[in-house]
Amino acid sequence: MDNLGDTIRQKREAKNLTIEELSAATKISVAVLRDIEEGKLDRYKGDEAYVKMYLKKISNVLDFKQNELEELTSQYLQLTRELELEDLKDKEMKEQHNKDAVKRSQTFKIEKPHLARHSPVYEDKQHVKIIRGGIILALVVAIIAVVWFGIYFTSKQSSDPTFESTTNTSTEGDIGTEDTDSENTDEETTNNADEEEETTSTEVTLVRNDVLDYSFSLPEGTETFTFTVEYYSACWASLTVNDESYDSFVSKIYHDASEYDDETVAETVTLEFSVDEFVSLNLRNGNNGTQKYYINGQEIELTDEDTNDPNPCNFILTLESDLENESTE
Repeated sequence: MDNLGDTIRQKREAKNLTIEELSAATKISVAVLRDIEEGKLDRYKGDEAYVKMYLKKISNVLDFKQNELEELTSQYLQLTRELELEDLKDKEMKEQHNKDAVKRSQTFKIEKPHLARHSPVYEDKQHVKIIRGGIILALVVAIIAVVWFGIYFTSKQSSDPTFESTTNTSTEGDIGTEDTDSENTDEETTNNADEEEETTSTEVTLVRNDVLDYSFSLPEGTETFTFTVEYYSACWASLTVNDESYDSFVSKIYHDASEYDDETVAETVTLEFSVDEFVSLNLRNGNNGTQKYYINGQEIELTDEDTNDPNPCNFILTLESDLENESTE
């Protein structure tokens, strides 16, 4: 039997199916099918379970016999082992290269350069001292002149019989009314400040670190928050929280074709976390591009770079408690 990719392509062409038609029948993206047929399985290291599931779906649509399916799976596992051996060799070569570089760096010494000073430039600063003293003297004279002018002008106004002080407060009118107006103004200011605080108290601050990698912060005093995922197409998913498997999230195929036949209707998963116990989560999806994510009901606005790649992906979310304080300062 030919290699795995050629076998699948020949079987598909024998059934007069295009790769798009095979994608529609298996619910596997066209990009993933092309990678399988072209033998680009090194892109799916660590996702062997997904690829085996894809091969089973493909064999069902293309009417592979049981022994043919087993041989396809065996070829894939053999290729996976070869890729692992190549990675191991590359790692060993890199480690050896680093060791050699460290040895070379230990034998290499940089001598401190001997810099000669030119006495006319570095030592003869008499003219600089003269200029600096003149500037200081001019500033002192200017300050004395300003102070003297202020004292003279003030004493001249005080001796003028027509001069009236503008600091005297008039006692005419209704004092009680002025106090009431002042209290009302203070109450309105307090109420406005409370309203502004209530308006921004539920805001979630988001920062994009990299492709499908986001950090977020919550308002001060928040104890819990919700994380929601909406799936609009068939997608295998698993979740780790704080680098550990999260039992409250079921690892399975969401929006399965046997349950959903309309891609405008989402299968929604909502999880609640304690702020004190949460650090980060890593959501592993079998394909990318049709999911939506929310924190406390606020949608995370994904970029084109986040959604263009339909291959398996990791969505990373990290709680940064200091972001809110830094933005406030």
